[in-house]
Amino acid sequence: MSGLTSVVIPAFNESKRLPARLQELADLLPGLFPVEIIVVDDGSNDHTRQIARSLAEKNSCIRCLGYNCNQGKGKAVQTGMLAARGEYLLYTDADHTFTPKHIEQMLHKLRSGSQIVIARRNFSAGARLEGESQLRGLMGRGFNRLVQFLLLPGITDSQCGLKGFQREAAQKLFTRQRLKGFAFDVELLVLARVLKLEICEQAVEAIDCPGSSVNRILTPLQMAQDLFRLKIALMTNRYDLPTVQWPWKPALLAMTLFLLALAIRLPWLWEFPRFIDELKEVQLAYLIYSGQAWPLHNAAHDIGAMHNYILAAIFKIMGPNIYWPRLYVAITSSLSVYLVYRLGKHLFGESSGLIAALLLLTNGMHILLSHMAWANCTTPFFFTLALLVTLKSEQEKSGRLLVLAAFFWATTLQTHSSVIIYLLVIVVYLAANFRNFAIPFRYYLLAALSFLFGYVNMVYYNLLSFGGSFKWLSNKSYALEQNLSIDSYLHNMAQLLVELIRSVTSIYRNYGELWQYSLHPLFILSLFLIGTGAYFSIKAKKGLPFWLLLGGVLIIPLFNKRYVFYLATRYIMPLLICALILLAYGLVQIIRKIQSRTSQKKAVNIITATLILFLATAQLFPYYSYCSERINTNESNRLALEVVKLTRQMSQGHESIVLIDDKLPLENKPLPYLLTFLEHPYQMLDSKKSGDNDINRYPGIATLYPEHEQQLIMVMNEDSFRDWKFLLHERIKRVERLSCQVSFPVPALRPRSIYVVEINDTYSQPVFQGKASLPGEENR
Repeated sequence: MSGLTSVVIPAFNESKRLPARLQELADLLPGLFPVEIIVVDDGSNDHTRQIARSLAEKNSCIRCLGYNCNQGKGKAVQTGMLAARGEYLLYTDADHTFTPKHIEQMLHKLRSGSQIVIARRNFSAGARLEGESQLRGLMGRGFNRLVQFLLLPGITDSQCGLKGFQREAAQKLFTRQRLKGFAFDVELLVLARVLKLEICEQAVEAIDCPGSSVNRILTPLQMAQDLFRLKIALMTNRYDLPTVQWPWKPALLAMTLFLLALAIRLPWLWEFPRFIDELKEVQLAYLIYSGQAWPLHNAAHDIGAMHNYILAAIFKIMGPNIYWPRLYVAITSSLSVYLVYRLGKHLFGESSGLIAALLLLTNGMHILLSHMAWANCTTPFFFTLALLVTLKSEQEKSGRLLVLAAFFWATTLQTHSSVIIYLLVIVVYLAANFRNFAIPFRYYLLAALSFLFGYVNMVYYNLLSFGGSFKWLSNKSYALEQNLSIDSYLHNMAQLLVELIRSVTSIYRNYGELWQYSLHPLFILSLFLIGTGAYFSIKAKKGLPFWLLLGGVLIIPLFNKRYVFYLATRYIMPLLICALILLAYGLVQIIRKIQSRTSQKKAVNIITATLILFLATAQLFPYYSYCSERINTNESNRLALEVVKLTRQMSQGHESIVLIDDKLPLENKPLPYLLTFLEHPYQMLDSKKSGDNDINRYPGIATLYPEHEQQLIMVMNEDSFRDWKFLLHERIKRVERLSCQVSFPVPALRPRSIYVVEINDTYSQPVFQGKASLPGEENR
């Protein structure tokens, strides 16, 4: 009935409190608005029903319903709500906790258009209710914490006994209600969220009324049991909700994206690109694992040591190995693909999230960077996670999520110092949207403490060293802008934008001149789509990815002048994440515009899906071509890994030590590091001793073993082998020659060769005492 308000009162053994309550409502409410009061007797075994019927005979606005067997408060409320005739439906308790004034406040919000209004108990002294016992307050808050964790994050008082509904919303909810006990409130609110019904809260100051028949021990246990039943019913979609997916569908999508991304990254994970100074970071992890160091910072002093400790933990669990570090980074890279899907979906919908994830899945630059065990190669994962949780905290107005987001930003900053730029953008964004977040100020203070907790090692290090990170940065003159001017700033910005769009489109060819990139169709298309996505994101008031992108583009050129193909891309990888999400959103918006102007929507969808799959798959061809052309050259690790594998094979069943020529034709000298991680003893072979006609004068060989047959494995370049082979010819057991082509810096006419020589011999010299030595520590 239009304009009518129905107030439902569930009652069980309320013969003492109900008469005064009903009389109060019957006296006051009809004078405020058209009302019917429905009392539902929940199988009482006292005179509750008789009292209600007696009052109904005297007051035309009161109706009495009931049944003989007690079934629970949830069943009583459902019975009354389904029988109600009003346009606005509320239920309240049979005591005086909530006054007619409270009911009038709820009704005002319903009449203003709110679909659902729930009261939130908020007594001025900080308790839920005036006069509430400590035990009841503690139990209530504990149950609410469980509800928020399992089902309703952001709703702090799901059990308040005063709630109101528009008639249409009530029909959708109470026809689906399954729980009969006290947890039915949670069920209703969960269903409302799934059905995307607006839930509005109304703070009320109320008084605790004695006389409740609720069992304070059994009822909470029954409610906890109902919560888990509700969780299972939602997972299996027993409510037949049209907007709920089967639980295996999102899980299957997550697993598919992750496994596809990992499968694409695995084929050349350890072979390409070649080891650079990532091995120094892994070496530090090994020192942590072996208990030789407990650093506050990374091998680079401006980066936190979190990455090193994670690798050390992997070594501790799985054992030290040369393969774990890059595999860990590849796993974080693959997880980033799924997180980008979640981020895009959260911001701009399912289609945008899926397109962005597919583009990142096959993005050649992202794949190449996931092939190195640098800390900053994990930045995309932590950045996307931190950004997603930040936006979740905004959506759900959750202070707890904001505190968690702050911690994730600290872990992101641990991976690279450039994250400070994005962190500043986030701080400005939070400050500008402080009111929209509607999160109590204390959570911002807790978020600051959470961030400090996650970054405390670097804060402590810089206090101890009086700014050691900043002093370290002064050593990076090769990468940092030393002579800042307007010209250098604009030049750096142009280089950054070119490298960013090259990364977005996986353009491997270096055109030399900046203007030449503008002739590449994918380059221009990407710029247009990113710009389109930025425009619509700002229009939709969801412009945070654009502001992060803009902040990076404006600030990074002030400090960084080095933009080298794909290696330096790791510094701007968060910008790539933002650019792909904006690109995907721009593409979706254009598709929607086309669909709105044509009747052939299905054909447009098919063409669009085919085009997106083609673009995503097409990115793999230049990546595979780039790697396959270089895999057998000195730009890969194939030769180094083959040498290590061969030395390990020769060592099977023997006590052996590897002698490494210090002039091996392997850039960045990876063998000492790799043997260290494998805990295989080695010594460096001084090339200046090559050709010595008395082998016993060379301490690297003559002092290694006691008086029994031992095994030496010598790894030498071609010149050293030529010098040594006549001296050792009687002692050589096996010789293997490995080689690779030279493509950088200058192609060679003949391949580089490495000889792995197995030697058996007997010496009467002191024992070599030691385990695997570390690079730079051979003579300790």
